[in-house]
Amino acid sequence: MKAFLFYSRYSLSYLMALGSLLGASLGGVWTYLGVVLIFVLHPLIDNWQGPATHNPENRPPSKWADVLVISALPFMCVFLFVGVFHAMTASPFELIGLILSFGAYSGALGINTAHELIHRREKQMRGLGVGLLLLSNFGHYAIEHVFGHHKNVATPLDPASARKNEWIYTYHTRSFFGGLYGSFAFEYKRLRNKGWWQILKHRVFWYVVIQILLTFTVYALYGKIALIFWLGQSAVGILLLQTADYIEHYGLQREPRENGLYEGFKATHSWDSYHRWTNYSLINLGYHAHHHLKATLHFPELQQQDQAPRLPYGYSAMALLAFIPPVFFKVMNPLLPRNQK
Repeated sequence: MKAFLFYSRYSLSYLMALGSLLGASLGGVWTYLGVVLIFVLHPLIDNWQGPATHNPENRPPSKWADVLVISALPFMCVFLFVGVFHAMTASPFELIGLILSFGAYSGALGINTAHELIHRREKQMRGLGVGLLLLSNFGHYAIEHVFGHHKNVATPLDPASARKNEWIYTYHTRSFFGGLYGSFAFEYKRLRNKGWWQILKHRVFWYVVIQILLTFTVYALYGKIALIFWLGQSAVGILLLQTADYIEHYGLQREPRENGLYEGFKATHSWDSYHRWTNYSLINLGYHAHHHLKATLHFPELQQQDQAPRLPYGYSAMALLAFIPPVFFKVMNPLLPRNQK
């Protein structure tokens, strides 16, 4: 029971996602309830409560932690089906609300949980992570993030590491297409000396095929409006995930060495956030420096890193600031470590 109570706090995204379901059933302006919860209520409470004053418990992996992340795939399947169902009869105003509200949790719950799963050692768990990414048309992230971002983070080689004074609007384009190219390039390099038939083992190719089939199925079964919802929610989810990436490494760069390589990753190359609601809703994503230092650690095991620079606010508030670049730069640039300014 103690373990259950401990892990129940990390179900916050599930609880807020229920707001999107409630809003969809009520219709009208209520269709925006999900996005209001995540971008109005969440930042207010998150920053009112402030950072935690201690590390998360260094609890060994528990069945409840695994239940929490495994449940994301069936939950998101039902969640998005409900969204498609309501989108078919929605007005244009309601459709926008559904896309924003359901898309917010495609990112905060779906893709973020996938981020946890694709780092797991167990093949079945990684498969669940890929399944979540396919629901958001973001399958290539499973390859680029693990084999590209974690290798090249905080260097110019990484499209997901934001440069100082880089506007988030241009960053989104660079990050998405750079990541897509990087994932195809990695698979090509992995298979190029193994025979032409190895295309059948090209993971990103099959991810794209499955995504196209899913999209066509939604259109064939439910029509054009459902298709708009499906593509819209995935776009919002991807943008939200990439916004988190933007915040996590903004302006931080590893030093180049004389041999053309870069210094090893240190905790100083990632922004951390220890705000309670940020980490309860994003399963400790705010302990990001430790995640990069030991990527296979399960989320309950991540610890505070004293050397990591800290974000002044939680993730939801920082995301809102990021979409106003001059304000974001004014807040963040003075906080950059001295050697990064």
